[in-house]
Amino acid sequence: MRIQLTAIKALICRAVALTLILFLYACKKDQLIVDQDKHFISTDHKMDINNPFDGGWGLKLSSDGDSQLTPSGDIYYVGTYKINGKNITVKTDQQTFKLEILSETEIKEKKYGINLRLYN
Repeated sequence: MRIQLTAIKALICRAVALTLILFLYACKKDQLIVDQDKHFISTDHKMDINNPFDGGWGLKLSSDGDSQLTPSGDIYYVGTYKINGKNITVKTDQQTFKLEILSETEIKEKKYGINLRLYN
C-alpha cells in the first residue's frame, strides 16, 4: 500500500511540474513592443556607386499592425506583421519575410542575414 501511495505522489508531482512548465512557456512575452511607428534600416549596407537604386533594406512597423518593407531597393512592399516572442513575420503580397529580434533596437532578417537597427 505504501509503495502505491508513493508512486501516485510521484505521478502527481510530475503532472504538476509539466503543467507549470507548459504554463510558463505559453506566457512568453514579445521582445519588441510597437506602441508607435518604428523604422529599422540595414546597418552593414555598402552603397554601390553604379546602382543608384540600391538603398539597402528598410522596415517600418506601425502600431496598427501595418508594415512597409524595402528589400534592397527603392520599392516598398506594403503588408502586415505579427510579433511572436522573438520572431517577426512580415507578410506582403510579394513574399513573407521572417525576422529575429536581437534586442529592442536590432532585428535580423533570417533568410538573407541582413541586420537592421532602429533608426528613430
